[in-house]
Amino acid sequence: MSKKIQLSFSKNSIYLTASISLIFIYYFFIIADAKSLENALSNANLTYITGVVIKTCISTLFILVISSVFKLKLLNLCLFVLISALSSIYLFIKIQYGRFELGSYISIIETNTKETVEMLQSFDIPLVVFIQLILTPFILFKINQCLAGFKIKLSLITLLVLMTGLSSTQAKNNAIFSASPNGKVVLVPMTRAYYILFNMPLLKPIALSQSYSELKQIENNPITTEWENVSVSSLSKNKNYVIVIGESVQKSALSSYGYHRKTTAPLKNTNGVTFISDPIAPAPQTGMALSRILAINDKLTINNNLNIIDLANLAGFNTFWFSNQGQTGIYDSPITNLANRTGLTIFHNQSYKEANSDFVLIEDLKKHLTAGSNNIYFLHMIGSHADFCERTKDASILNDAYRAQLKNDQNCYDDSILNTSIFINDIVSLLKKSAVDYEVIYFSDHGLVDIERKPYKSHGVGNLFQRKALEVPLIFISSNKSGNQIQETTYFLRDFPHTFAEWIGVRAEQIDYTKSVFNLKIKQEKYAINDSSEVVYFNK
Repeated sequence: MSKKIQLSFSKNSIYLTASISLIFIYYFFIIADAKSLENALSNANLTYITGVVIKTCISTLFILVISSVFKLKLLNLCLFVLISALSSIYLFIKIQYGRFELGSYISIIETNTKETVEMLQSFDIPLVVFIQLILTPFILFKINQCLAGFKIKLSLITLLVLMTGLSSTQAKNNAIFSASPNGKVVLVPMTRAYYILFNMPLLKPIALSQSYSELKQIENNPITTEWENVSVSSLSKNKNYVIVIGESVQKSALSSYGYHRKTTAPLKNTNGVTFISDPIAPAPQTGMALSRILAINDKLTINNNLNIIDLANLAGFNTFWFSNQGQTGIYDSPITNLANRTGLTIFHNQSYKEANSDFVLIEDLKKHLTAGSNNIYFLHMIGSHADFCERTKDASILNDAYRAQLKNDQNCYDDSILNTSIFINDIVSLLKKSAVDYEVIYFSDHGLVDIERKPYKSHGVGNLFQRKALEVPLIFISSNKSGNQIQETTYFLRDFPHTFAEWIGVRAEQIDYTKSVFNLKIKQEKYAINDSSEVVYFNK
């Protein structure tokens, strides 16, 4: 009898040790930054690794505690399935992007059902994620069986509290952005509670939700225009202006910027085109990038009271906003708050329906393009948003020798660029028929980076953040110019309001033409914002 008991105890010990080891390895992988582990022998890295180990132990202890407390099978089933689902999501994000930060959280919160389905279909989810999803509940049930007894639970809770208290002393050395009384973004020290939640992957969404709420408070403040001494050139009122806002377009995917496939061949039929050689988007995701493109900003602060739509309105232009973006943020996002400042706003796909072709925006423009001038039209495309093949399933495609050499998603992405070129060309053709001078701008809100797995293009968030993720096209087309040219300029698009003002011939107290792309002696700080809302400077 004693031998059987000893054997049973031995098996339980092995199961428990293996389970705890798997949980520890998982959290170490989730928490650790691979780049920071490269020089493991340096003093700084030894300190970093020690911190990672402590945070990993805390997360592991937390799982052991919540896995051992309850004994009701139904309650445990629901709890363990939830933990399994969250853990699998974090593992996927870690593999795909390197880390789970505020930008990723915002994308998840503000993504509608249709976009979520498209994104999941476009990604090649690693097998290990499915294995974790299946195995985690079984591991947690085994822990629940093995860690019985009041003393064991008390020991685990005591150890968790002690280690959490020790770790939280570092909160003072970390900062988080918050809203100041005047509505600006400021950095404040993390509270201990926030620091603990932020560094425990399973609870991190709670901490990020607080930061998200702070941002929404700033973004949704009522807009009261602050533009002063606005004046406009008389020549500006004899034209129609069109601003085309693309989505997720890499500059390197355009043949006009050197790509080997003829993705922008249709633009060869368009005269008066100027390509800016090196445009840099403000951030790697739409919300963070486009809000800065449309309004005066500085570092983390965006002043929506100084937005380009109000500037155009005050200068006497008729303004229109036509959007093929989905439901996301229709009523409360900062982009929509600004779009609603136009004289006429049209959103398509407001009920999670399948996105229309971007050419529906051409119909909007055709319908509202009057015989006169003095109009500014904003066209917000769905563009090259994933799923790329969903975007191009009924569109023109590139039939060339490279098609057989590329994966399906890669071909679909290139096809989306081709159709964007056709879209721009159609706009110019429509404007020509109006017999009024015109000016057109095309840019993308952000770029993407190339990755080795499906869908082979990704937002530059987490460890994927890099300059290339911000490199986008910036194209000007004018009826008053002939031929095509490339303007050799590095331009940070966060200063676009100054370019916009000069483009439409408007001056204001807050406009600085030295930050305009048209200025030969342009003066800009060389930085962008990453998905963690950190200011990143570029030397190049």
